[in-house]
Parts: sequence; C-alpha cells; structure tokens
Amino acid sequence: MVYRPGPAPGLVYAGFWIRLLAYMIDYIPLSVLAAVTRVSGSSFTSTCTSDAGTSICTYHVDGGSLAIITAVLGVYWVVTWSQLGGSLGQKALGLRVVNAADGTNIGIGKAVLRFIGYIISAIPLTIGLIWAAFDHQKQGWHDKIAGTFVVRRT
Repeated sequence: MVYRPGPAPGLVYAGFWIRLLAYMIDYIPLSVLAAVTRVSGSSFTSTCTSDAGTSICTYHVDGGSLAIITAVLGVYWVVTWSQLGGSLGQKALGLRVVNAADGTNIGIGKAVLRFIGYIISAIPLTIGLIWAAFDHQKQGWHDKIAGTFVVRRT
C-alpha cells in the first residue's frame, strides 16, 4: 500500500476505496430510513412491465418526497461531519473530515457547503465523487468546494 503524505505529520489522505467503503457503511442506516419513509406512505411508486422475457421497472419519487429525503440526508451528513468529525461509516474506519487550511474539525457552515458540493459532485454521473480516486490530495469536488480533506492516521 502506498501512503501519500497527508496534510500533517501522522496523517494520510484517505483514498477513494476506503471512502467508498465508509459510504457503504453509512448506506445501511440510510436505507433503513428510506424503507421507513416508503412504509409511512410517502409518494414512492414503482411500475414494472414485462415484454418478451425482459422486465423494465420504473421508479418515481415525487418532488416533495425527494425534498424531504434530501433534507434528512443533509442533516445527517452536516451533523456527523461537523459534530463527530466524520459520518458513522467514516468513524468506523478511522477517517476524519478536516479543514484543509488547518486540519481542525469543520464547523456547520463548512459542512453545509460540503453537502451542497456533494450534491453538485453527484449530478454529473458521480464524476465529482470519483474524482477523489485520481486527485493527488484525494479530494472530490465537494472537498475542493468546501476546502476539506478526508484523512486517517498512518
């Protein structure tokens, strides 16, 4: 494993794959939340049609439900990044989200900016998130927008 020097002694930039694994860990409680939202009667619909042995399923979330889901996700990410130093998945893997300028924990304002950047990064086929795999400081667009790094101890 190659360690790239991090922003401070004893720290290295967290790479794409460990960040992806952290997101997958975060996805577990978030998917439970989404399931509860579906059961509680929000406007999620799915339609499946079959033709000549192939099935096509279409999923639809109305604008109100999408806004609620985005708001809940925003609160989750902003609170965990700013108050815990990282999401639950990041914490489980020993990762931290830090201010690129001084290596300290980020505040709520920077966490909100990072979440907005996260949405922007995901819109063009998640290219802005995948960017972290190729960036020399392992930053996705959302990190660059907010001025953050994801780091771990060596």
